[in-house]
Amino acid sequence: MSYPSPTPRVRPAFAAALAGAALVLLLQAMPEVLSVLEYRRAMLVSEPWRLLTAHIVHVNWMHALLNAGAWLVLARLFEPHFDAKRQLLSLLFGAAFISLSLATFYPSIQWYRGASGALHALFFAGASASLATALRNRSRPAALLPLALLAGGAIKVALEIPRGATTPYVEWLAAATVPQAHLLGAIAGTALGLLLAGSQRRRTTLNP
Repeated sequence: MSYPSPTPRVRPAFAAALAGAALVLLLQAMPEVLSVLEYRRAMLVSEPWRLLTAHIVHVNWMHALLNAGAWLVLARLFEPHFDAKRQLLSLLFGAAFISLSLATFYPSIQWYRGASGALHALFFAGASASLATALRNRSRPAALLPLALLAGGAIKVALEIPRGATTPYVEWLAAATVPQAHLLGAIAGTALGLLLAGSQRRRTTLNP
């Protein structure tokens, strides 16, 4: 007697990313709501939801599709060691940190849309936590991938820093970009990843 092969189980982190990507694309199909959700510095006090919702709306379809796809890739990449709760925490923390930092340190940036900054926070949080865990376990092979990811990510962010009035990706994205959000996301993600790794280490020490 033959039995049907088990259906592959979708892990919670990837399922959450699927739902998030679907939401991003759904909102892009509703242009009338985009301006209500985007980051507007002058409206943050009266409409504070914009601190978070700015990171799920996009400038155009190319922008939305790229970030929706990137979300799925990152969720799959980090899900073995970075569960859904930590991934969502990274995205929310990164989004809030970016918006508040833009309002505080970059007052000339009056509006913003896009998930890429928050996705940078997820990328650096996942890579930092993975690296810290590998180093704690003294596993050099396991440390190679997150170390390479962090190095590559840092180089990318550094190359994107605006030089004069030039910003990256403007021509093929057909929209102005805010690479400062990528830098802020990298800072937030790295800090959170190390914090989560330290918290995990303390729990392991207390409950061996």
